[in-house]
Amino acid sequence: MKLLDLYLKNIGPFLDDTVEFATFENSKKQVTILTGENGTGKTIILDTIRGLLLGDKARNSLKRKISRNDDFSTQLSLSVKNQTTKIYAKKFNAHFPVSLETESSNLNVASIFYFPTKSKGNIWIANYWTSQNDNESFNIASLDFLKPDQYLINALDGIQKNAETTKIITFFDYYKSSDKLEQKKEGEFIYETIKRIFKISLNEGELKYVDRASLLPIIEINGNEISLEKLSSGNLYLIQRMLGLLSQMYSVYKLNDLALEDMLKTPGVLLIDEAENHLHPKWQKTFLNSILEIFPNLQIIATTHSPFIVGSVDGAKIYVCKSQDNHSVIEDETSFYSNKPINEILVSEVFSETQPFASKEISDLLEEREKAIHENNKELENKIEDRLLEINPQYFSYFKIDDLIKQIQNQ
Repeated sequence: MKLLDLYLKNIGPFLDDTVEFATFENSKKQVTILTGENGTGKTIILDTIRGLLLGDKARNSLKRKISRNDDFSTQLSLSVKNQTTKIYAKKFNAHFPVSLETESSNLNVASIFYFPTKSKGNIWIANYWTSQNDNESFNIASLDFLKPDQYLINALDGIQKNAETTKIITFFDYYKSSDKLEQKKEGEFIYETIKRIFKISLNEGELKYVDRASLLPIIEINGNEISLEKLSSGNLYLIQRMLGLLSQMYSVYKLNDLALEDMLKTPGVLLIDEAENHLHPKWQKTFLNSILEIFPNLQIIATTHSPFIVGSVDGAKIYVCKSQDNHSVIEDETSFYSNKPINEILVSEVFSETQPFASKEISDLLEEREKAIHENNKELENKIEDRLLEINPQYFSYFKIDDLIKQIQNQ
């Protein structure tokens, strides 16, 4: 499944807006980032997508009203099973759509997420991440098995159970010790992927082993062995959710008898709300790329307040939700934020008032440089860049990249 675009009329704070999502056909990477101030409608966009995909089954997932008034319209264009179609919401009941139409009578997307018999034949996954963490125990009473035919059930609820994390790790630890060569090969491949996930998600740490007596995964950090519940919320956020993706891809692989080496290439849609939550800026810079490092064919649609995430993915589409007098608008600002260094993103309109990380002098100079560029005042632009180079020659050395390229070409 791949999302193409979403039309919103009187949905949330939006009067008449369209978002075209990043796909391999129109962007370097399938990453769409939605940013903007609080209350401008970022999460409503994700809720609308979930509502359209789930239909009346969204009653347990959506917590607030989506439509602005009774004169609403919303339409999601998507490609699934190599078929392009559109889902229209005809009616809302409380917070969720209860009446949907699609262009194809053969495609009832909402049913796929709640009826296991529909899962086989779907060579894709779907998932939704929120900043909420489960407060229940990581302990499991006995070894449990994954149920591939149910991998889409609750996939868009945004809930990742702690016990499910333990279940996934212990299952594949058990599976890799099988005497059956095929199962052993599968288990070893997936367990090594689990270890990669831990390595990416931890600072100087790794998954060491599974204590088979207690069925508890043991992690080693700086020479100390700890269990899952001792990890920070940020570490757990990445590990748990990436393990959820892995188990879904394993299910697709088993249901459809795919090649093992292609399992991690399974396409799908990942919705992430408030992507920066629980994460230090260091992790925010690498977060989305870490997901794509292991799962390269995912289409990611993420909301964020973080300039570090906005500037983290080369080739991402960037939309800014902006507040007007009594509504919000969605503006494509990909060209403005593309390949921009973090200091310039920090002093942009969206972040300058809320993220004062740059010094005042640098912030003022960057604002003046931006104005000079818009006014095509090359002399002033060069003067400002020279001053910034004086202040921090190492960081602002990229101003002279064109001169360096010319020097290399003339050698």
